[in-house]
Amino acid sequence: MERKRGAYPEYTLEDAIATIFLLRNPLGRKQIAEKLELGEGTVRTLLRKLSNLGIIGSKQRGHFLTEKGEKLKAKINESFLDPVGVSVDGWPAIAIVIKNPPEFKSIELRDEAIKFDAKGAMILTVKNGEVVFPEDLRPLKETYPEIVRKLKDYREGDAIVIAWAETPPKALKAAIHVAVIMKEKELPGELLEVVK
Repeated sequence: MERKRGAYPEYTLEDAIATIFLLRNPLGRKQIAEKLELGEGTVRTLLRKLSNLGIIGSKQRGHFLTEKGEKLKAKINESFLDPVGVSVDGWPAIAIVIKNPPEFKSIELRDEAIKFDAKGAMILTVKNGEVVFPEDLRPLKETYPEIVRKLKDYREGDAIVIAWAETPPKALKAAIHVAVIMKEKELPGELLEVVK
């Protein structure tokens, strides 16, 4: 068996998805590295892979999603929406709406977020038009009204993942990780090519 030379990429599927979300606006490699807390070499490898797959392009002002990249992002949005920056008790946090979630156990998903560097996570559901804790149907707006005000486009039965961490990039990747676990069977194949 012939082995590849050199280091294996140090980015994850969550990094690739976060990059696709970040490229709503063109960004340079250094900006992406800062927003994801990754080394520039790792980001260079990730961007090269995304470019080789036709998902992103590059111009003087930075990297951007191609038409194929925009279609891929739209497919991702069929499963979960763009991350929303929020705050939980002073911690930077990210909320993601998961469309048509499968059955889930909040505690297991919370543990997954913590394994992915989150300090904590809430997995909520939408019932009777309100974002509630699934265990007791207590409305989130009673504890965190400012988070509910920032959430958009959720529908009856959707789940909402809110992960918080020491830094916004860690919160972002932990929330995306939970979304990926919930929707792994529906992720577009071309997205999985990024981490092969």
